[in-house]
Amino acid sequence: MLPKDKVALSTWFSYHNYGTALQVTALYHLLSELGKDVDVVNYIPVGKCINRPDYKGVGPYFCELISKAFNKVFNRSYTPASREKLFDAFLDEHLSFTAECLIQPDFERLNDYYDIFVCGSDQIWNPSFYNSRYFFDYVSDNRKKVSYAPSVGNSKVDDEDVARCMKKLCSRFDALSTREESGSKIVSELTGRDVETVIDPTLLMSSSDWNSLTGEAVAPSEPYMLAYMLGYNKDHWKRVYELASLLDLPVRIIPVFKRDLKRGGCITDPVGPAEFVSLIANASYVCTDSFHGVAFSINLNRDFCVFERFKRGASGSQNSRIYNILDKMSLQARLALDGVSNEELINKIEWTEPNNLLLAQREHSLNWLKNALALEPSFDNVKNSIKKNRSLCCGCGACEVACPVDAISMKLDEEGFWRANVNEDKCISCGKCRKACPLIHHENALPVEQGKLYSFKTQDVSQLMHSSSGGAGAAIAAAASSDGAYVLGCAYEDGRGAVGKLVSPGDSEGLSSLAGSKYTQEEVRDELKHAADCGGQLFVFGTPCQIQAARNLFSGHEDVTYVDFVCHGVPSRHLLSRYSDWLNRCYGLDPQRLHVNFRYKPRGWRERYIYTSDGSSESCRSQHEDPYFLLFEAGQCYGQSCYECPWRATSAADLRMADYWGPRFSKDETGVSMLLASTERGEKIIADLRQAGAVSEQPFSDYNKYQQTKNFRMPVFRDVLIDALSDPSSNIQDISDQFALPVAQERKAMRRLNPLKEIAKKILKRG
Repeated sequence: MLPKDKVALSTWFSYHNYGTALQVTALYHLLSELGKDVDVVNYIPVGKCINRPDYKGVGPYFCELISKAFNKVFNRSYTPASREKLFDAFLDEHLSFTAECLIQPDFERLNDYYDIFVCGSDQIWNPSFYNSRYFFDYVSDNRKKVSYAPSVGNSKVDDEDVARCMKKLCSRFDALSTREESGSKIVSELTGRDVETVIDPTLLMSSSDWNSLTGEAVAPSEPYMLAYMLGYNKDHWKRVYELASLLDLPVRIIPVFKRDLKRGGCITDPVGPAEFVSLIANASYVCTDSFHGVAFSINLNRDFCVFERFKRGASGSQNSRIYNILDKMSLQARLALDGVSNEELINKIEWTEPNNLLLAQREHSLNWLKNALALEPSFDNVKNSIKKNRSLCCGCGACEVACPVDAISMKLDEEGFWRANVNEDKCISCGKCRKACPLIHHENALPVEQGKLYSFKTQDVSQLMHSSSGGAGAAIAAAASSDGAYVLGCAYEDGRGAVGKLVSPGDSEGLSSLAGSKYTQEEVRDELKHAADCGGQLFVFGTPCQIQAARNLFSGHEDVTYVDFVCHGVPSRHLLSRYSDWLNRCYGLDPQRLHVNFRYKPRGWRERYIYTSDGSSESCRSQHEDPYFLLFEAGQCYGQSCYECPWRATSAADLRMADYWGPRFSKDETGVSMLLASTERGEKIIADLRQAGAVSEQPFSDYNKYQQTKNFRMPVFRDVLIDALSDPSSNIQDISDQFALPVAQERKAMRRLNPLKEIAKKILKRG
């Protein structure tokens, strides 16, 4: 017997609403019936799409804050634990899942196990909450990509950046379909390809299929009208009860909000997905404003009417989904418009034509899906290198050092980041580069909460003023060097930027060049090679990805100590180039002799300043006015791997360093280091530091409060910003004003609203 095709199904499943749970179950069931070995991609979406910034003043943020608090209080969802258990049990019974996917490397690993990738239904393609995961940004070119009935939801894509991203990713699909005609038209216009319109997966299953799947879920034995309303419209609810009176039926309500519990006829027993189907199947009449409420009413031949949940023409309206399904089934008369009388709405539906239309649509959609899945098998001719089913690179250089045949070289890519390039002719498929890659192997990184937190401030005033925070890095390096260890760190070379530097034991001048922050990507590969051959004790300082790479590379070396630091991301080198051009034009600084001190301590610690000089001219600007600092802090032009960092809440280092932000040292003007010891070696470093300055153990909660522990989503406009930075004729000040300044203004506005924000949080907690 031939092995089944392995299919990874990607759609929403974690939102405990009925349509979401039932559509993923239906498509999973159908794919399995078609002979596929199916797993649902275990991804729970987090964070919102980051669109192009547009600061409009404090007012809109204040209104948004009040609106959220108001909606939370007056639109509280009804999600009792008993209901949630029914959802969990239903999904556990009917679905199987992949390994948990959090970041790009987790997703890309799926390419090693699955032949076909199918993105399913629900509004996963809605541009209002665009998420590239559901457009298979992680699936290799040699894997089949099929979209079955994703809903675009909206009638158009307003955001040009989202439209561009959708066009790029949709064009990679082998077979394209959406759930609504309007969605197919949008995707077709974006890609220039034919896009099929197919029915929702729940409609692919017959009523008998659903009865078999939902089992013995019970419903009231007496006749009733069922109301399932996702919106809140007093006129709609008034009409529900009017219709019930005309039909002489009691109302039974599936509660969505806590306020629904006060309505007459509210069902207080928990309603899970199976109970939802049973309640519709046994209802005499259904009132709803939900797409899946309509879909199941049609599929189970229940008389119904549907309300418009959104105002016509409103931004973000999702009514097109309702219009589409009514048009397809010739049931437009069931739309409860103001001009349609209640008497018309309670007329019995003659189901012959809708059923025939549904059967035809079901056959058409099933045939389309079968043809989309019946693809020639993919042949994977990629050698066993870092390029195999992987796209991210952090530029650490470990793969180049690990390669035994010099088939890998690090080069600056078109985005301005160091990236590994593989010579396929030289590659012998040994896989050593993959073993060294930190984005492929980071299993030994420890959760930060397992460490102990400390504060440190050096007693060496000169050292303190040359350090970014409390001088911990300099003190650790000095102690290691005097003890006979080599130190691998990062220095800033005038005109070249950040470069790796291996400092021999006792070289105090070399150590001093490693002090301070360098907010640009480091070129480290050559020194990494030297470090691998140096022998003896070695202390490695670097970003979390560099430290993971070094640990992978030096796994057989016992006398290596690893120190990383909290890193928010590294910007494109194009940023530094445009900054150098700008400094030359505005201040006459020579780019070839340019020295940059990214954290100029004589002007402040918490209020950060950037100092630049070419030996004869100089400039010094605050973080709030400098275009480099503004663009760096906005986090919009980092490397792609920085938005997929596995080490936000983990560390492969013995010790992690950071500035000690937060109110604990708010009166300190010269800097305090935050230190996180994760291993015995880390604890030993802490013990040794007591000879160099003040060390105090601190509550771990400070780390979670004041350090970044989660990835931010990559902005949808990032490619536009990178293109602007790569253009030598562009002006960094203009770029900063367009992209970064609005972010800084927004953050300032939010800080001003913090007191109100705290009040709103208390209100939300009560809710």
